[in-house]
Amino acid sequence: METQKTALTVDEAAKFTGLSRNYIYKLAHQKRISYFKPNGGRLFFKKDDLEKFLFRNRQPAEFEGGTK
Repeated sequence: METQKTALTVDEAAKFTGLSRNYIYKLAHQKRISYFKPNGGRLFFKKDDLEKFLFRNRQPAEFEGGTK
């Protein structure tokens, strides 16, 4: 039985989001996405934080009362 990971490496975060590794690093450097850096080493990301980043600024569809 495989457990579902919640902490992702940069490579895993890139694959999960569909963004490039370089862009993930850039977003982290600009503090646009949350990350963890235990003991000053590698970066780790929570899936929940990545999903919050991806699903921000939602634009409603017209039938939901969106603007025309």
